[in-house]
Order: sequence, then structure tokens, then C-alpha cells
Amino acid sequence: MRVCLFAFSAALLVSVSSARAGDIDWFTGVWHNDLFAGSDGGGYTNGLYLSWFDLSDTHPDHYGTPWLTRPFESWLMPEAEGNLEVSAYTLGQAMMTPKDIEKVVPDEDDAPYAGLLQLRSAYTVVGKDVADTLSVTVGIVGPSSGAEEVQRAVHRMVGATEPRGWDYQIKDEPVGQIERIRVWRFGPAPTEEPHLDLLLIGSGSLGNLESSAGSAMLVRFGTRLDRSFGTASQLVGRVSNPMAIDGGWNVYLGASATYVYNQIFISGGGLRSGQSADLRHDQYATYAGFSYSWSRLSVSFSFVANTNLDKNASARQKFGTLQLGWKF
Repeated sequence: MRVCLFAFSAALLVSVSSARAGDIDWFTGVWHNDLFAGSDGGGYTNGLYLSWFDLSDTHPDHYGTPWLTRPFESWLMPEAEGNLEVSAYTLGQAMMTPKDIEKVVPDEDDAPYAGLLQLRSAYTVVGKDVADTLSVTVGIVGPSSGAEEVQRAVHRMVGATEPRGWDYQIKDEPVGQIERIRVWRFGPAPTEEPHLDLLLIGSGSLGNLESSAGSAMLVRFGTRLDRSFGTASQLVGRVSNPMAIDGGWNVYLGASATYVYNQIFISGGGLRSGQSADLRHDQYATYAGFSYSWSRLSVSFSFVANTNLDKNASARQKFGTLQLGWKF
């Protein structure tokens, strides 16, 4: 596990150091946990993501894209004619557990114990009212993700139920995924007064991590919304909340509908063996949250309620998200 974590950390550092210095740089930390939603175990239970965002709006030439997305950019992204270009690098860990984590031997029809360690590289072009994102994720599921050790440590710290069935977690398997996301913004021209806007999001992904296609809608109320709407694309990949920046703030409500063809935690991706559940292909979610920013700090909190990932209703996806962002 330590070898995998070191390798992913080194890859993240290489990615960040190879990025061209932009005018604004953000570092964010995001924590997802079902304890925020008043529950413990049964589905997506915890996620921790550390991200670096390198922004540029002054380079006369084409901005250097992240190395993982570079092979796919020419045929999956439009010409970079936007007002802002963003390179994002994320090191993250996520975990899935059965509904009853006190059982030493999980039920066969329950969601499996599973952990994911991932490196995600994303490239976003933000125009006047449209933002396009291409991301590539590589990682590993299984014991090498370190999810068992992290969950046990967190549960000891907060006094939560001890998970007892990690001996039955899914085996090690490499994973990968390509995502393409577009955000459309409908709202007034830039203004400093509080106002409403509407964001429509279309997304598609392909890989053994997950293959899916979906859409989402967010209604926001706040200030400087035209500056921050591009961050909504990160909501799809779960690596971030729609974040307020540059002294703006907003509250938002949203909903999404997604068709999921395969999902590594529940149905596998064609390679992994071990316990699995019956994947529910139609997925629906609701979102509610707020974000407030100062000149160099942004704080966000949201609540996400998804339908169950499996048909046996053992893999729910209700969790809260806390995000802190720092501007360098």
C-alpha cells in the first residue's frame, strides 16, 4: 500500500511541476463522508481528494495541457478560444462498504468492501457562458488503495462502528477512465449584485472505473457567478464542489440523472473478481450546498443524496462534502 501511495504522490508532483505557471493557482482539499449525512456504512462512505488548479488567462499561445489528457485533447476538446484555461491534478482515495459493517462475513448480495486510490488529470476551457472539461483518471482498486487502514483509523478517531469485513474486499486491479464534461451557463452579464443563474451540465465517461452518460442542472444565487461557473464541472467527478472564488459567494440546488453501464465497485469493469452486487443502471441525485470566498480562501459545504448503486439497496450514496481552497 505504501509503495502505491508513494507512486501516486510522485506522479502528482511530476504533473504539477510540469505545469506552466499561470496567473492564479488554487489548492483544494475535499472530504466526503456519510457521517455528515447521519449514517455509517452501506455504499459510498468516504472520499478524500487533494487538488492543484493551475489557471491562465494571459498566455498568447495554447496553454500546456496536463500530460494524461494530452493524447485525447485534439479529438475530444474544442479549440482553446475561451477566456480561461485550467489544468487540474487530483490525488484521491474513495471507499465503498456493505450496509452492515459489523458482520465479519458480508452478505453475498450486499455491496462489497472496496477502496480506490486514483490520480486524475483534467483540462478545462472556460468561455463566456460555456466550459468544457476533459479528464483522465488512472488508479488501483483493492488492498493497495489503503482504504481499509484509513477507514479503521477514522472510525477509531470519531468513535464510529468498527468495520469488520475488510478481509473480503475486492482484489487489486488497475483502473482507468476518460471523462468529457460541458457546462452551459444561463444568467445575466457580469454584475456585483446578488443574482440567479442556471447551469446545465452534460457528461460522459468510458473506462473500467465507470462508463456512464448523464446530465445535471444547478440553480445558484450569489455574486460573481460568471467567474466560478466552470468549477461546476468538478461536481460530476466528485473531486470538488462548485466553488466560489475572488470574493464571491453562492448557494445552490441541483439534480442529475445518469445511466451507468458499469461501475468498478458494484459490477466490476470486466477484469476484477470477488464479491459484486447487481448494479442499478439508472442513477439520480440531488445536491444542495453553499460556498463563500475571500481573496485567498474558499469554503464550501454540500449535501448529496444519490439513488442506490445496486438493486438490493445496500449501496446508497448519501454523504456530506467539506471543501477548503487556498489561492497562492
